[in-house]
Amino acid sequence: MNLQQRTERTGMSRIIACGFVASLLLMSLMFSACESEEIIGIIDAVDDAIEAETIKIGMLYSSPLPGTTRNGARLAVSEFNAAGGINGKLLVLEAEDDENNSQNSVASVKKLIADGAVSIIGPDWSAHALEVGPVVQAAGIPMITTYPTNPTVPKAGDFVFMGAFTDNYQGELIAKFAAESLSAKKAAILTQSNLPYSEGLSTYFKDSLRALAEGVEVLQFFYDKGDTDFATQLTEIAAMEPDIVFMPGFVPEVPTAIQQAKAAGITAPFLGGDGWDNPQLLEMGGDALEGSFFVNHFSALPGADLGADASHFVKVYTEKYGMPPDGPASLGYDAVRIMIQAIQGAADMSGAAIRAQLAATMDYSGAAMLSKFDENRHAIKSGVIITIANGALQAHQIIAP
Repeated sequence: MNLQQRTERTGMSRIIACGFVASLLLMSLMFSACESEEIIGIIDAVDDAIEAETIKIGMLYSSPLPGTTRNGARLAVSEFNAAGGINGKLLVLEAEDDENNSQNSVASVKKLIADGAVSIIGPDWSAHALEVGPVVQAAGIPMITTYPTNPTVPKAGDFVFMGAFTDNYQGELIAKFAAESLSAKKAAILTQSNLPYSEGLSTYFKDSLRALAEGVEVLQFFYDKGDTDFATQLTEIAAMEPDIVFMPGFVPEVPTAIQQAKAAGITAPFLGGDGWDNPQLLEMGGDALEGSFFVNHFSALPGADLGADASHFVKVYTEKYGMPPDGPASLGYDAVRIMIQAIQGAADMSGAAIRAQLAATMDYSGAAMLSKFDENRHAIKSGVIITIANGALQAHQIIAP
């Protein structure tokens, strides 16, 4: 292993060791090849000794979006290290950018496992988690995802846990809000075709709403990625005079459709899922978004009734990064904290022991609250309804797990 391949370490022992290694490298230039090989052997021995005094957590994240899960993860690791680590051993976060590519995710997780990671945080997207899950399961290494919401991710096996709430869970949350807070009796659903996230969340919302509101009328319409003209769908939606329109999609289609809906005279509020958590939503949608709602994992926005642990997270994150945390940042932070607590409670550093402690997690409190992992290793946790008012996002309602 050459020096460029070595992962950044933390702690004073690493600083001291690096100085020692640098001196040895300078000395190696003064001796024969045979003597230099002996010095390189000493370097490797020093590195092995440092490895024994650290606990490595691997992470898969995607750039540029969602982008902030790694920030939250780094903050969590730094807090535990400042408190002394685990039994005197410092934590090392080795993070790999998969560049939003499933093949990269698989290659990176294999590298992290080979490098000695005792657990994996991430990846950030469901498509990648579905590919990575079988790898960690075969290796017996526990994994907590960050941003993925596809409920089928843990089907890879009992070493795979979900850190975010699932699409079926958030579908239930937003349907309950539509039925109870907005008294919806007529609902239009605008779904992106061939996008599992949008199709799945639409189904969960529709089924939950029908279960909650007897006699509710629900009509579903479809669009394709990249569409810019929604006139056909909106004409039919306007004719049904809905109480709400549910559109579980992403930028740019969501704000474009909502602008056209308001121009067409549709006054019903639009509702969405966590895919709306994007700064470009307001930039593109403007005034047309007023009165809309969406469900999210976390909120540091005005109106959020944060507990002590969540308030601490917002404070230290803002101090460290110069901006308040978003949903993905909270997921990275909580996933690492939950994993570290499992490592602390494990009988040893084996994947099986850590996995057992993860499964036993109860009543966790951090950026969000997690009641438990259910029998499918889905997170049963808090959520928040975000509204758009006066041109800004505001926390409207915190939903306890």
